[in-house]
Amino acid sequence: SEIGKISNELYTKSLDYTTLAHEVGEKGCTFSPAVYNGKRRKENYIGQQLIGLDFDSGITFSEIKNIAEKYRLPILFAYKTFSYTEEHQKFRVVFALKGMVMDSFTCESLVSIFMKIFGECDEACKDCSRMFFGGKGLLELADEPVEIYGDDIIISLVTYMNDRYGANHYTRELKKFYQN
Repeated sequence: SEIGKISNELYTKSLDYTTLAHEVGEKGCTFSPAVYNGKRRKENYIGQQLIGLDFDSGITFSEIKNIAEKYRLPILFAYKTFSYTEEHQKFRVVFALKGMVMDSFTCESLVSIFMKIFGECDEACKDCSRMFFGGKGLLELADEPVEIYGDDIIISLVTYMNDRYGANHYTRELKKFYQN
């Protein structure tokens, strides 16, 4: 019931990225990367510019940061969840897209690419109507706004697939990914 109450109290507000990062990552404010016309439901989706990923399966932030750097997907900000410990790191990472994605299908397709590259993230991230609870401290905050172009996301995916499946098999795996 508390989650429903939080969801019903979400409202649209435009913030600069540093304010958002501090409100979410340090003050524990819940946020949804998407904007809705009415309640937070997929059918009310208007658009979004941020992609959030949740990690709670034992991978470290340092490992995720290395993957992000390798595939040229700059992190806007990252923060510790309330259940984060040094022994079992649980955290969220937020990326910014260049421009607003205006339909839920495109958004979920982009999130699927991020989830493929960052395979250890929580499967629930694929829902474009997801909200993310705040945290208890920033792990990363970009020095300046960093936005990712759609073309760069595709290049990152192709590079990742080539690295993972090799030059002889990655195109077949890309086709499977796109079909799914």
